[in-house]
Amino acid sequence: MNDQAAARAIVSARAGESAAPADLAGLDAAGAYRVQFETERLLAAERGFQPIGWKIGATNPPARAALGLCEPFLGRLYRQMTSLSPARATFRPGFHRAYEAEIALEIGRDLDGRDGPYDAAAIRASTRAVAPAIELVGSTIAPGGPSGGAGLIADLAGHAQWIVGAWRTDFAALDLTEAEIALIVNGARVATGKGANVEGGPFGATAWLANALVALGRGLKAGEFVTTGTVIAPAPMGAGQAAVADFGPLGRVEIVVG
Repeated sequence: MNDQAAARAIVSARAGESAAPADLAGLDAAGAYRVQFETERLLAAERGFQPIGWKIGATNPPARAALGLCEPFLGRLYRQMTSLSPARATFRPGFHRAYEAEIALEIGRDLDGRDGPYDAAAIRASTRAVAPAIELVGSTIAPGGPSGGAGLIADLAGHAQWIVGAWRTDFAALDLTEAEIALIVNGARVATGKGANVEGGPFGATAWLANALVALGRGLKAGEFVTTGTVIAPAPMGAGQAAVADFGPLGRVEIVVG
């Protein structure tokens, strides 16, 4: 299956029009990104999807080991897959997988590599605002299959929906690395974490993203959003749940799953 055929199969499977592509097992990371970016092109050209930023996945060694990856991975955020908190989502068996609590950034200037490579301090200085977020992760490709992490990268980096809370421009005094973050599902605390659980914290993870995009011939743009990777162990998602991610002083994000 060539890149365009694989991308069309992913678009169709995500729309519920066909089964997921079965022959992505031979992809390496470079091939997976070619498929992902072709999927991005098709979604924009044929279905009107609008990219608004980027997600980062596998931001710690155990997550990468489970996926057979040697570095984090990246994928697009889309306006059509983004909601403001409080939000609702429809559970789709076999697709939706888990909740992830994540710190989000809004980028304040273009990071195209001309003044790179970038580090956490450069990203912090280039950040316009921060916000709490929940990423619903999901894929048409079954986890643990032969395509492994490459299949996940190809399938929009496992992104299903992004729920974002209130943006804060006055974040200098906020502790974005050590403050406790809790995920509460149906009134029960199911996971806790902190920003430091993402390698390099939210700014260090975004430095990896900025440099990786430059290497791919792209870059971060002013006004784009970044969801910087889960600070908790992904928590299983199911129908009939009300989930709250409590980021303390940074704020809360709420979603009801039907």
